[in-house]
Amino acid sequence: MVRATTERGKEGYHHGNLRVALLASAREMLETQGVGALKLRAITRQVGVSPMAVAPHFGNLCGLLTALATQGFEELAHAIKTGKARSLKDAGLAYIYFAIRNPGLFTLMFRGDAIDRSDPAFAGAAEDSFALLGAWAGTSGKAAGFAPQIAEAVMWGKVHGLAILAIDGLLTPLVQVTDPHIDLEQFLEQALDYMKAAASG
Repeated sequence: MVRATTERGKEGYHHGNLRVALLASAREMLETQGVGALKLRAITRQVGVSPMAVAPHFGNLCGLLTALATQGFEELAHAIKTGKARSLKDAGLAYIYFAIRNPGLFTLMFRGDAIDRSDPAFAGAAEDSFALLGAWAGTSGKAAGFAPQIAEAVMWGKVHGLAILAIDGLLTPLVQVTDPHIDLEQFLEQALDYMKAAASG
């Protein structure tokens, strides 16, 4: 459980790192209980503060979840950058593996009913992530005679679809019947090899 050190002084309530603690609390609940459990009172109770303590940092629950989703896109961009993405396949695998490692956070990042997509920080972080993925897709699309945006949309759709299937456990039956000697990671690598072959064929 996430706990934060608190104190009350003459000037009222003080918290050394409340913003970080609230984000950590929300993320822990997100990954263990799902998006539906993310209620302001539950998040703040886990930190040991009043729901009103959220206002100076995030405004409301939507602001808190938007900040958490922003953090998710920043981590996704970092994963693509540092994941030795030397090709379209590498970038796609980095995207999918991020989703598998952070299923709750990944789901929240695309929940328009829970976050504010117009938030500048969120929009910037999301754009940076898609730009990294699109850079590889756009190069491939241009070589094939298509607009980079078309290639980016198709690439994103494919890897995002595989990511959703993976975190929902729906790829497991396919992995099992494909070859009893391969695991999910090997299956995904072959799936992206297929995508590359189909695009060039």
